[in-house]
Amino acid sequence: MKVAVFGGTGVTGRLVIDRAIEEGHHVIALTRDASRLSIQSDQLDIIEGSPTSPADVRRTLEGVDAVIHCLGIGGKGDGRESTVVSDSVRLVIAQAEEAGVRRIVCMSNVGAGGSGSWLYRRIVLPIFLSWLRPIITDKDRMEELLRSSRFEWVSVRLPNIVDGPMRPIRASASGSGVGLSITAASVAEFLVGQVSSSEWAGQTPSISN
Repeated sequence: MKVAVFGGTGVTGRLVIDRAIEEGHHVIALTRDASRLSIQSDQLDIIEGSPTSPADVRRTLEGVDAVIHCLGIGGKGDGRESTVVSDSVRLVIAQAEEAGVRRIVCMSNVGAGGSGSWLYRRIVLPIFLSWLRPIITDKDRMEELLRSSRFEWVSVRLPNIVDGPMRPIRASASGSGVGLSITAASVAEFLVGQVSSSEWAGQTPSISN
């Protein structure tokens, strides 16, 4: 399959590109700075441009079968409200419809849509992870856009992403029973798997190790 990756220069995004190539997909990666992607492969095409430019996004989606959207604001952000992710997904949805793309897989956060355990929602998030609130609010907007679209979509809600090898993954439709962390390699495996699987189509699974 031909897969477009947005946010491919982040830690998880790079692993998504690697994993997709390993699984035999041809990857089209849109990045503002091509020099930040050092991956060398005949199965990778890099387009230098902006994820908020309709023309650049449209070029990236030409002939593509699926999208994996890993774009984020990076780190903890600045604590202020942001619409970066939802704005980008809104543009991708609009351009993907014209390009004939059928599937969109997005990175979200545990906490979006009220997901996660009681402990996470009532203690961990408001006390220890208060900086995450603006990010989750933007992911809520993103998920609403996906629900309103005509695509086969999956929004994967993630806890804290840490370094480490691929490990067994726990997935929950409701967000209950998942742990507080997952390795970036595990995230990449799950995201790429959703490109060709219908198991979680139209759903918002929460995953962890």
